[in-house]
Amino acid sequence: MTSIQHDLSGKIAVVTGAGRGLGKAIAEVIAGRGVHVVITDRVLEPAEQAAASIRAAGGRASPIAFDVAESDQVEEAFGKIRAEFGRVDILINNAGIGDFVSFPEITPEKWDRMLNIHLKGSFNCCQAVLASMKEQKYGKIVNISSVAGKRGDFIGNAHYTAAKAGIIGLTKSLALYAAPFGINVNAVAPGLFATELTDGMSSEMKATTIARIPAGRLGRPEEIGRATAFLVSDDASYIFGETLSVNGGSYMD
Repeated sequence: MTSIQHDLSGKIAVVTGAGRGLGKAIAEVIAGRGVHVVITDRVLEPAEQAAASIRAAGGRASPIAFDVAESDQVEEAFGKIRAEFGRVDILINNAGIGDFVSFPEITPEKWDRMLNIHLKGSFNCCQAVLASMKEQKYGKIVNISSVAGKRGDFIGNAHYTAAKAGIIGLTKSLALYAAPFGINVNAVAPGLFATELTDGMSSEMKATTIARIPAGRLGRPEEIGRATAFLVSDDASYIFGETLSVNGGSYMD
């Protein structure tokens, strides 16, 4: 008898930075598999719009606004989420920003902002759910890294690359700690996907990037959603500390 693949019915998930882009796509995919998704964004309006779109499609979703880089805001927000839903089963750390600049253009302010949102933000949210996941002896955490965190970024973006490489290290370290408590911690490393972020790239930069992708195209956001849905499902129950590359073959390891 075949079970429903990646069925996540009844789970409570928090997806950060899910008002748009890859985060929204991830939220939509897992909502379609039975999850009640808490959509977070730094600004409430895009979170509300994404949640409304999921509900209109028959799913369950709620919006909340906070800045992942601010630990006090994170603690307060997750306290509200636990008070409303009783638990958090799944955390997907997706919140991030892009900044296509060469190394000499990276100011200390740009460096701090990039690492605070991507790396510190992931750390803050992991800390906010870890105690309750340990208590319930169950949890799924997926941190969204990048192909840049594995190979470097040929465009430049050393601050982005450093943040995404740090996320891979955070994932491995936390996975070692959390595994004995029944918590799976893994990461996904997307290549270049067709989102609002790539809309800001010049046509020349986009063409150069696509030429380096064996699949010959940008990724579709739902493809990251499906990869993430696998990692938070029980089908991935024996996977810990891995970083799943989803990049059209642009980097293989």
